[in-house]
Amino acid sequence: MLEFARQNAQIYGVKNVKFAQKAFEDDWSDVPACDVVFASRCLEVGDLKTALNKLLSKTKKSLYITFKVGGSFVDDEILDAIGRKIEQKPDFVYLLNILFQMGYLPSLSYIKAKCHAGPETSAQELIQKTRWGLGGELSETEEARLAEYFNSGKYKPRQEFMHWAFVQVDKNG
Repeated sequence: MLEFARQNAQIYGVKNVKFAQKAFEDDWSDVPACDVVFASRCLEVGDLKTALNKLLSKTKKSLYITFKVGGSFVDDEILDAIGRKIEQKPDFVYLLNILFQMGYLPSLSYIKAKCHAGPETSAQELIQKTRWGLGGELSETEEARLAEYFNSGKYKPRQEFMHWAFVQVDKNG
């Protein structure tokens, strides 16, 4: 994502932009405070309030965040097929509540993004996508169940679009 931002800045001749790829656990003392800060798809962290405080400490005017809508990247039918129960992670509502508790009145809109990968055409593609959605881990048994589910014809791709919450936090408003 940062590479695309750099390319676009170069294409459009934007010179007053800085990019930083930092983990929330990293030291941010070298990151300057900026008028506008973006945090996209990076806030699935153990302590969301601490991460937000870190972002807001570097924000002079506005913080823009994209955050997933829904508790999982993997459909319930797929989880049922592999026999996996997962703890749904907080979605954007949790983010909004924390910001409100911190004294901010965030603005919310939604982005409906087409899933570019398209429907899976093989069991292996479904296994790879599911592995990614679950953070990289599938047992051999789960992979076998998923392949059987795909090859049985029961699997029907359902998600053409992914919805993202687009949250704006104004520091002075």
